[in-house]
Amino acid sequence: MTITAATQVLAVFGNPVKHSLSPQMHAGWIADHGIDATYIALEVHRDHALDTFRAMRRLGLTGANVTVPFKEKAKLAADICTEDVAALGVANTLVWRNGAIHAHNTDWGGTRAAIDEAVPDWIATARRAVLVGAGGAARAMAYGLMRRGGPDMIVVNRTREKADDVARFLKQYGPAEARDWSALPAAVAEADVIVNASTLGMKDAPAFDWPLERAKPHAIVFDAVYAKGGTALVNNARGRGLRAVDGLDMLVHQGAIAFDIWFGVKPDAGKAHARLDAIMAARP
Repeated sequence: MTITAATQVLAVFGNPVKHSLSPQMHAGWIADHGIDATYIALEVHRDHALDTFRAMRRLGLTGANVTVPFKEKAKLAADICTEDVAALGVANTLVWRNGAIHAHNTDWGGTRAAIDEAVPDWIATARRAVLVGAGGAARAMAYGLMRRGGPDMIVVNRTREKADDVARFLKQYGPAEARDWSALPAAVAEADVIVNASTLGMKDAPAFDWPLERAKPHAIVFDAVYAKGGTALVNNARGRGLRAVDGLDMLVHQGAIAFDIWFGVKPDAGKAHARLDAIMAARP
């Protein structure tokens, strides 16, 4: 593409951000729809995130995605927040319109869309879910699953106080409770949906032996992490005949929602997934 002074500029902000697949994903969609725009990755200094986001309104960016650890700062930088951002306290998508920063959260919608696509009838049988993790991503994923009559939620985290905090938040959307880390195997045995929203499975994270031998035969496993060849959790689940959704599905679907917010166009999630699969396969 030819970049001119009229080209719209979008970015993903994070630290670190060099590993992000968002530039390739959005570049593909931009080309699909012939939009005069470009999308880049920008690493933000951890001490200057809030000032950086607020300054962006003066640079004419169309919008941005925000990844860890800046989602709370993205919400604070905004002039106008959606109801979801206000509820969750974090934003991952920003839009600059008429001199104001608008904040959105597409993580919860990406979660819902990913599981809806992989297991269309899941809501009919999912009565209880176990959520592993208690950060911003965990809140958003559970929020996405519990909206519109989703499953009851069991929150398990290594730090019990954080699990308690997430469970309190979720109770406004349905039954939710926190349990100690040692109770994870028993919680897995009860669950129809098993969600990993923690750092377990990320590159350089310690190996973890998921107790999937306790899982129900119809259980659905959702791992927010993605990795070349699949995470240990996803591969273990599929090896046991369980239905599994990985973080790449969530990345694509939340990105598609953001793209529609920026450009008013619904991009092809399938095309993006195929492109990212090829990029992941080519990585060392």
